[in-house]
Amino acid sequence: MNLSMAEKEMLLKIKNSKRFPVVRFELRSTKDRSLLSIALNHVWLTDINDSMETVKANAAVLQKLQDNALIHIRYSVPAFVKSDYTVYYESKIYELLRQTVEDGKQKPHFIFDTPFIKRGIVSLTERGQALS
Repeated sequence: MNLSMAEKEMLLKIKNSKRFPVVRFELRSTKDRSLLSIALNHVWLTDINDSMETVKANAAVLQKLQDNALIHIRYSVPAFVKSDYTVYYESKIYELLRQTVEDGKQKPHFIFDTPFIKRGIVSLTERGQALS
């Protein structure tokens, strides 16, 4: 399997991490709980100032690794370490999402009135372990 340098580096980071937290930035509605919009998927941050470009590049790498069955990304995390996710809540990217929601609330018929962080975790599959 031909992996890019970014994919190899990401596999090593996952392998060498005690936990590898990711999140999904969602927009939800208090008017209709069945409504959900994914603003950004597979967000992995290392710094509160990570750029949108960095976030999207990391997300693309994570998606490719998942598509190749090298990692598993799970967003149903029954227990978590709060400090693993602090960077997400304090990030400039999440602040942008919150501001977008606040701006939208000023418009009539705006339905996605709640920004939400869905916590997730990444793990290597057997195949991913063999390649990392």
